[in-house]
Amino acid sequence: MNIVKLRDFKEYNLLYEMWNKELGFIFPITKKLFEKNVFSYGDKVLDSSFVCLINNQPVGFIIGKIWEKDYDLPTYEKSGWISLIYVMPGFRNQGIGSKLLNLVEEIFEKQNKEVINLGRDYFNFFPGLPTDLKYYRDWFSKRGYTLGYDTNDLVKHVTVDTKKEMLKPFKDGKNYQIRRANINDLSKIDVLIKNNWPGRWHIEFLDYVEKGGTGYEYMICIDELENVVGFCKFCDYNTPTILTSYSLNFHGRFEKIGGIGPLGVDINYRRRNIANNILKSIINELIDKGVADIIIDWTNLMHIYRNYGFEIWKSYTYTQKEIICQNK
Repeated sequence: MNIVKLRDFKEYNLLYEMWNKELGFIFPITKKLFEKNVFSYGDKVLDSSFVCLINNQPVGFIIGKIWEKDYDLPTYEKSGWISLIYVMPGFRNQGIGSKLLNLVEEIFEKQNKEVINLGRDYFNFFPGLPTDLKYYRDWFSKRGYTLGYDTNDLVKHVTVDTKKEMLKPFKDGKNYQIRRANINDLSKIDVLIKNNWPGRWHIEFLDYVEKGGTGYEYMICIDELENVVGFCKFCDYNTPTILTSYSLNFHGRFEKIGGIGPLGVDINYRRRNIANNILKSIINELIDKGVADIIIDWTNLMHIYRNYGFEIWKSYTYTQKEIICQNK
């Protein structure tokens, strides 16, 4: 047995191919998704991730992440993430998974991290431990991980009989405009998100702009003073991978996929049907694009999205472990 850092393992395609051989029919990982979630994240992930080799062939791997963005997020700076872990069926119960996990946990401890999360990482594959992978639950529990509550990905199937959504009047009687954003709206979207959601959503938007986003992937609401007071990101099967959201992680499972989220309205403009009409406008846009399945990722708002024809597609359990750091 030989365990090497991901930095020193060049045939990374063998890793997601290994995963897909067993789990691709449930959670397919494409080359584009793997490259985005691992190699686009940051350089340190290559030293926090490992591959187990037997006879020079990979039989297991783990992707560990630490926060690398120049953005002050204290909770994230104290956290480590296990983005993926996998051992081939024929090599389980031999201590390989435990060794891989221990290596990553040791790195987190040395860097004074306080908690380890399964999934939920920046550029994540999953927002938690997939409930479909039931055998992982006991495995992580025995290693000190606590299982919390669930979150969900939702899906809406679009057919030739799917009717478009009818927008509602705004409750305050004002004349708001809902439309796709363009490059001239980016600074106003930035102000909206920074003022209302100054954490992860703001970082994701800054990344989007840095990677060449023009605003086309955002539906926005504009008030009478030309302020952007609501937004929602959405993508479809033609969206460049680097600009997509987590909602398109399942692009390997659906031929004509669309994705929605995140969605937000300025705190001073809520309960006016703005979010409702933004969402309906996006659904209609995706129907026009010929999308067959629409995904909303990582949400507990079933009571809201059920009204638009969405149902639970996949569920995940928030799973984490507190670290007792020896360096403190």
